[in-house]
Amino acid sequence: MKNQLVRAFTIAVTAASLTLGGAGMAMAGGPGGNGSSSTTSAAAEVQSLRDALAARADGGDVSGTQASIAELAPVLSDLAQGKRYTIQTEAKESAATARQENAEAKKGVDELATKLDTRAGLPPVSALLNALLQRLLISLSSLVNDLLGGLTVPVG
Repeated sequence: MKNQLVRAFTIAVTAASLTLGGAGMAMAGGPGGNGSSSTTSAAAEVQSLRDALAARADGGDVSGTQASIAELAPVLSDLAQGKRYTIQTEAKESAATARQENAEAKKGVDELATKLDTRAGLPPVSALLNALLQRLLISLSSLVNDLLGGLTVPVG
């Protein structure tokens, strides 16, 4: 129940951030970032990969989840190292955190994949995937928020 509540909150925050992204483009370019289409493009790419990862995990698709994690790895590395996009320092730090969470999630999902045959009595695969990916999904949502300039989300 708690995981579902956190997941729903994360999705709502991310959706609101993306919705408000167009209105906050001027805010996206602060010190160290340029607020250009590059920043917006990075946010859209991370959001798209995050959504694909969440959908595959919710569906219990272990191999699809592994593929999504593999797709995320180079994007997060590029963002953390400032190779492909010019982004703010705060967003680079969020990308580094998400990159670390991605590596940890990869290990857990890979371990789960090897134990699928011997998992009698364990919760459904989707529940296990969601538990393994919780921190990564939160980190990705934070990264999208940082890329969009830290817009506040209206409450109510």
